[in-house]
Amino acid sequence: MRISYNWLKEYIDIKESPEKIAEILTQSGTEVKAIDAVEDGDRLMEIEVTPNRSDCLNYIGIAREISALTGKKIKMPVVKIGNRGKVVPSRGGFALGSREFTVEIKDKDLCPRYTARLIKNVTVKESPEWLKKKISAMGLRPVNNIVDITNLVLFETGQPMHAFDYDKIKGQKVVIRRASEGEKMISIDNVERRLEEDMLAIAGGERLVAIAGVMGGLNTEVNFSTTNILLESAYFNPISVRRTSYKLALISESSYRFERGVDPGMVLPASDRAAFLIQKLCGGQIAELADKGEKPVKDRTVTVRTGHINRVLNLKLTESYVKKVLSALSLGITSKKKGIIRVSVPSFRQDLRDEIDIVEEIARIYGYEKIAATIPNIVPNPERKPLSWQIKERAAQTLISLGLSEVITYGLTSKANLHKAFGYDIPEAITVKNYISVDQEIMRPSLVPGALGVLSRNINRGIKDLKIFEIGNVYGKDYRYETMHLCIALTGLLSGDWQRQKSALTLFDLKGVLDMLFRRLGLSADKIEIKTEKGPQIFYEKKHVGYLAALDKKILDAFDLTEKVFVAEVNLGALKERVNLEKKFKDIPKYPSVKRDISLIAPKGVTFSNITSIVAGQGGKFIERIELLDRYSGKQIPEGQQGLAFRIEYRDKTKTLTSGEVDEVHFAIRDSLVKKLGVVLR
Repeated sequence: MRISYNWLKEYIDIKESPEKIAEILTQSGTEVKAIDAVEDGDRLMEIEVTPNRSDCLNYIGIAREISALTGKKIKMPVVKIGNRGKVVPSRGGFALGSREFTVEIKDKDLCPRYTARLIKNVTVKESPEWLKKKISAMGLRPVNNIVDITNLVLFETGQPMHAFDYDKIKGQKVVIRRASEGEKMISIDNVERRLEEDMLAIAGGERLVAIAGVMGGLNTEVNFSTTNILLESAYFNPISVRRTSYKLALISESSYRFERGVDPGMVLPASDRAAFLIQKLCGGQIAELADKGEKPVKDRTVTVRTGHINRVLNLKLTESYVKKVLSALSLGITSKKKGIIRVSVPSFRQDLRDEIDIVEEIARIYGYEKIAATIPNIVPNPERKPLSWQIKERAAQTLISLGLSEVITYGLTSKANLHKAFGYDIPEAITVKNYISVDQEIMRPSLVPGALGVLSRNINRGIKDLKIFEIGNVYGKDYRYETMHLCIALTGLLSGDWQRQKSALTLFDLKGVLDMLFRRLGLSADKIEIKTEKGPQIFYEKKHVGYLAALDKKILDAFDLTEKVFVAEVNLGALKERVNLEKKFKDIPKYPSVKRDISLIAPKGVTFSNITSIVAGQGGKFIERIELLDRYSGKQIPEGQQGLAFRIEYRDKTKTLTSGEVDEVHFAIRDSLVKKLGVVLR
């Protein structure tokens, strides 16, 4: 925004040079980017005003800032208006001779307040030189005394004004309404504008006479033949003006201020100021005033504590100094208790809402450069990352090391996806009231639908061998609204290596992944159970923590999957308190181990955990490791039986085991398996 140094001196008695004023303003946060000299000896300051300080987009606002920073008193412009005009009743109408004039606001959300003042018998002519000079200094072309006065008041107070030729308004009626789709109007820059239905417009009778807050229409432009004017001063919704200005690619001095929020309390005073200048320079009589919509609300009150100000700024300011600064900022102050000040915030400071905003004002006026740079006290945090984050990292590292790829899916899903994945609705799911699309209508209670969607998209693009996992939050009343889950999904072939040929993935591959994961999370293997009564369910310390399954054909078809898919979902939140992520180190064994294999045929009901418990109980301290090598079935295996092959590693930490010692333990284990599980050795 441009500010004329000479014009500024009309509002505050400054002796400082433009450079000094620029330094004072810049130090307080209102940056002066450049100072230019003009022909008449004036200096123009180019000021960068931040979006939250719309009160500084005018001369009075800048004068207030300088007043607060220098202690000099501000001089408000003169308004000696004989009368505001006969106030129109709330129904909104006033007469000129035999004609009646009405104002109607149809869209009060976009136009909370609208004033219209009728001034009769004005003389429209060129503006005096002093007025032309001010308008030119602001980068505008002088038009005539009426238009130039409205621009003068705009720059002076920050309140945009517009004057209509009253006699060109048809129907003697002004309606503030949304435009119809495709409705057209020629603006005063002689360009035809095509409006959209969400744009606010001013209509005179049935035709448009202005685009609200942006620009007036050519059809009611004030010219040298105008004798009666209708002076508009209003408050328009900032968002509405911004959208309209953007869509029409039309920026004006008025729209620039309206979209940043003008002072609601300046609507009528600015109209008074313009009416005063019009009477002074153009003659005429003020006839009627229509004031429609909301009246200015009471000043906002914010409570500020002197102690809090000093803690935030690391200063020792007195209460009297704080009050002095607040008064200099034109803020009202009252205090009933020592150290607590109630600040009355006027309507032109819409950016001051909370105590911290007032603290910032104190800092600005005190001077940022005077506040010492201090290093805040650092409280050491022994746990740099929350436990849940550490669990997530450890789990992800483990699964990636096993050849799985991490995926991330949306936290929102649809009821249809859940039904496809589980075959039934989940009543505990949390529904989003204002969802964007039907695919995002509920907060996901499970990670499975998202994982299956990833598999489907990849398989449809020719990638069929997939091992993926996702760690993320799920939501629902069952989980007390939010908890962290892990989902693993496998399909296709397992990549072959020197240990195993390329073969189809199975449920046992999935179980192996889970076994390794649980081991890396420090969970005790003897506390993990997989029960198969209602599908393979995972329990830890007899508490349900997840499940694993081979998906049936109905679910595969629903997601357009042609290969077998194996899925597991684990509630990591339920395991959080049982996870042990401490790293433990042990000595490298001093004595060699001995490995022996056992091959047997067992009933299908016999699980590997049944076998490991017998082996561990019989072998005692000599058992180092038990590893399942193979599970098979075929022509050589009787119906209802399974072939199992596993390896036992023996070691004594105190000496080297002899062959005889190993044989004794090994044969005892074989005999126990036969007696207790009814297996047949091979």
